[in-house]
Amino acid sequence: MFRSRRPHRQEDSRAGTAGRLYERFLSTEPAAFPTLEDAAMEAIVNGVCDRVSPRTALGVALPAPDPDPNAARTALLTEAITLLDPVIERQVRRPDTLVVAARCLHALHRETGDVAPLRRAVDLWERAASADAAAPEIPHELSLALVGLAAFEEGTDHLNRAAHHALRANRSYLALAEPDASCLCALSHVFVALFERTGERRFQEQALRLAAFVGTWTDEPVTAEKAYAMGTACLATYEATGSPRDIENAVVVLRETVGLEPRAEHLLALARALRLMYPTNGDERVLRESVAMSRQALAAARPSDPARYRFLEQAAYARLLSHTAHGGRGVVDVAVSLQRLAIGSLPEGHPGRLVAIGALADIWLARYEKTRSAADLDGAFEATLVAMRLSREHPDRHRHLARYGRGARLAFALRGDASDLLRGLRATKSALDTDDLPTDLKASYLLQMATLVIDYTDRHPDAELRRSARAMLRECSGIEHQDLRVKAEAARLWADLAIAEGSWPEAGLAHLGTLTAMWRMTGTEVSRQSQESVLRRFSGMATAGAACHLHAEDPMTALTVLELGRGVLLTQDLDLYHEVRALRRSAPDLAHRLAEQLKRRDESAAALGARLVLATAGLPGDGRTGDRYRVAGRNLRILAAQVREVPGHERFMTPPTDEELLAVADRGPIVVLNLSPLRSDALVVRTDGVTVVPLPAVTPEAVDTLVGTFAAAAADPDCAGNEALLDGLAWLWDHVAEPVLAVAAPLRGGDGPLPRLWWCPTGPLSFLPLHAAGHHRDGDGRCVLDRVVSSYTPTIMALRRVRARQVAPSAEPGLLAVAVGRTASGDEPPLPGAYAEAARIAEVHPATTVLADAAATRTKLLAELPRHPRVHLTCHTRSDPRSPSLSRLVLYDTGDELTVGDIARLDLSSVELAYLSMCDAARPGAEITDESVHIAGAFLIAGYPDVVGTLWPMPDATGLRLARHFHRRLAEGDGPAHALHHTVAQARRHARRLPLGWANLVHTGG
Repeated sequence: MFRSRRPHRQEDSRAGTAGRLYERFLSTEPAAFPTLEDAAMEAIVNGVCDRVSPRTALGVALPAPDPDPNAARTALLTEAITLLDPVIERQVRRPDTLVVAARCLHALHRETGDVAPLRRAVDLWERAASADAAAPEIPHELSLALVGLAAFEEGTDHLNRAAHHALRANRSYLALAEPDASCLCALSHVFVALFERTGERRFQEQALRLAAFVGTWTDEPVTAEKAYAMGTACLATYEATGSPRDIENAVVVLRETVGLEPRAEHLLALARALRLMYPTNGDERVLRESVAMSRQALAAARPSDPARYRFLEQAAYARLLSHTAHGGRGVVDVAVSLQRLAIGSLPEGHPGRLVAIGALADIWLARYEKTRSAADLDGAFEATLVAMRLSREHPDRHRHLARYGRGARLAFALRGDASDLLRGLRATKSALDTDDLPTDLKASYLLQMATLVIDYTDRHPDAELRRSARAMLRECSGIEHQDLRVKAEAARLWADLAIAEGSWPEAGLAHLGTLTAMWRMTGTEVSRQSQESVLRRFSGMATAGAACHLHAEDPMTALTVLELGRGVLLTQDLDLYHEVRALRRSAPDLAHRLAEQLKRRDESAAALGARLVLATAGLPGDGRTGDRYRVAGRNLRILAAQVREVPGHERFMTPPTDEELLAVADRGPIVVLNLSPLRSDALVVRTDGVTVVPLPAVTPEAVDTLVGTFAAAAADPDCAGNEALLDGLAWLWDHVAEPVLAVAAPLRGGDGPLPRLWWCPTGPLSFLPLHAAGHHRDGDGRCVLDRVVSSYTPTIMALRRVRARQVAPSAEPGLLAVAVGRTASGDEPPLPGAYAEAARIAEVHPATTVLADAAATRTKLLAELPRHPRVHLTCHTRSDPRSPSLSRLVLYDTGDELTVGDIARLDLSSVELAYLSMCDAARPGAEITDESVHIAGAFLIAGYPDVVGTLWPMPDATGLRLARHFHRRLAEGDGPAHALHHTVAQARRHARRLPLGWANLVHTGG
């Protein structure tokens, strides 16, 4: 009648021993090496992936470390499980015995990556949960295990059960009046996983609400766990909405998570968020940081991590994006191997396997485009065919069909077999025919389909098919909410097809689509270096678009296109600073907020720019500074919409109207010179309209040759150089200036003052001294200097903004003269004439402050510039042709430099003139010539309505003589443009055959 207590005592003894073994396991630190990064890189270096043909297997198993440095630690779990196995096979007396066994099995799964122990752990936790309905930690741990198990299997059964147990755990904690943050975070993660599996927005909304609640229900400091819950919920929100604001929030919160606790999964989530952010803004810093975070995540993870495929795949994705942005075969080689190792870490039937194989195909295609190796193309096709086979009933099958179409086009380029194009067309057509296709993918597939048709009709002419390609590209260009790079490329191809058919209005419309995408890709939230990268990519689109509209006999639209596509950065900054000043009268509170966000953006830009200048290897990642820049830039965009609601400010940061453009010519004609392979023209803008002057001899090839001639002459200022320059100036007169002046400033009798004229050149014409064009050897009046007083402007709207800031000249204007004749390092050649130049100017202007050498620090200059209406600078400059906004003034101390960005960020509301006696101050960057991102342009943005600069270097004595004469004319009452005109004209009279000494000074503004 009495049952033996021996089994119970045996259970207690075994459970106690197993518990102690588990505690020993927890207290034993795992071996720090090898990390997952170590193991992966060793496998790659040893050629493990290269030895396995894709036809044999796409995935390659990551070799296990031998010997296993954690074998002794794992043995503790194995021993504990062996002890408990006989007990848990029968009905146990206490749930805590099941819990100990479940915890050991779960830990064994995390140590080895084997899913079998995880399945057993879930079974045991469910038995424990049914035996003890009160203990909240049991359903909490069970829900975590079910989420982990769901990652290995299709469907939502495990996740639904996880949600059930997580809710049960939270109710139990609430019943105890002890709400648990970890439990709430776990429930949020369950909802995120359900959203990722089902796409149902209700799960994403529940996850976000829970994460927000857990961060606010207590006054305790935010923990990494809470931040991680919020970050992953924000990331899921972005995937549902595609909103840049949501991905920004995710990055900011996940960056905070990593700052609190840089665990492997936290680093991985941040790396993924950064990778998803990159396409939204094209900021290369974001991409570089994603690659860095991916590497750190790999280094923090262990080779046996059950989720190691996620770390390997993210590292592969980041390298693929890096390759796409910057090239480099080594980067994409590593990406292929990492992705094959990721697939090798997934068991057959894993729900992530299809996506991973598709990603491998993408990476292989990227490597093929670098190597042109048939083996890489074969690998991509093998992966794509496997993905197509696995996705027969999958809703994302269209992605794999489209990938096959892309590969088929590459195969045609390799082999020249038109049947590849036909296969690609069929596959892409099938992808396009998918029901409920997302608009961004539809745009991408339309572009691919059109390019396939173009390739096919190049080989087999078919007018009807060609027209269908144009129609597809037109449709693609009109789709909103798509990748802007796709939109821009579609518009470019559409324009090319329309030009080939002579359909000029359609070609002009297509170019407008490209320029619209360019504007959006260079928004205020995008870093300056990324903006410049976009502008390099679209260089020449505005001039080509204008040429199309001129062919269509629509000069006013041509002018508008040139305004939209040139001086983008200059116009953006001029508009922002101008509006702050204008709003101070009508909406002071809004002006204050706009100024505050502008200041934040500019301070972040200054910090990022300083790091770029000082960096010696690549772009350093300062993520928080980049975040501040992007958030401030986005806030500026939001505020811009509010500004447009203020009466009188409705046109803020919108394209100019025809009337606004024409009105700027009220002080004299503006000559916009458009250079394009399609045609070249001068657009003479007056208040009553635009007159087109064809310039048939002005071709890009002729202008490039002339620019090369001028550059060689400036570098070799001897007799031959001057003779070459005289020849070039004569050519400019014959083919540009004379036909233009015949319309803009025809000859008239009398000795009255010369009329004013503003030159607005495009492309390489910006390097040429149009104001000095003429036959100077003859002295017969055939020269611009004898016909007009010339000035330059980057764009018409820039001139309008500059004039709006002009102030009445001061009665006794103070002048700041800066003379840096030598540097502390001695790296720059000395400028001994700098001191004499400053002294002579001080003689002309008694109220002159001179800062020489060590006194001319960056800090001192930034303080003194606002105090002086006029500034005269004599020093060296350093140009950055790839990123002109990093071009800078070289000051005395090593590293003490003033960049274009530093100058542009000054807000100088009462200044008058900047005279820049330095090399190339008005010379644009070689790769984005239409942006006026140079020292002179920076002073325009900062507030100087009149800027004098140079197109090439000049000897000290010449610079001194010209500067002294200019300032004398200024002191006698001439305006800056007239003072410079008289200075150059006098220098020419004394040295007519030496134009290198007088043709390089230009006046911008006025």
